[in-house]
Amino acid sequence: MSKFATFIAEMLRLVVLLVLTLGVLGGVEQWIFKMLYGWTGYLYTAVIGNFLIFLVMYRNYWQFKGWYKSEKNQKLKPVWTRSLSTAALLLILVPFAVPIWM
Repeated sequence: MSKFATFIAEMLRLVVLLVLTLGVLGGVEQWIFKMLYGWTGYLYTAVIGNFLIFLVMYRNYWQFKGWYKSEKNQKLKPVWTRSLSTAALLLILVPFAVPIWM
């Protein structure tokens, strides 16, 4: 396969992984939210947190398992990994704390 074809295949793989990751994590969060509060919440910040989790997982793991190989592929620095993971956790937990304050 040519380099361009492998790049397109990798982009399709990235989109599928993104949709699956956001769908699964969002579904689990909605289920937990409904069990805790009895109603479906608006987890907008959790979507951003889930996207950050996807970004960290893709850059540190999934990009090395794909079809497109490049010298530019490298893991995130540990400081960035910890910072993005912490921000993602906080963004995911915000919707769960807000109904308590209301």
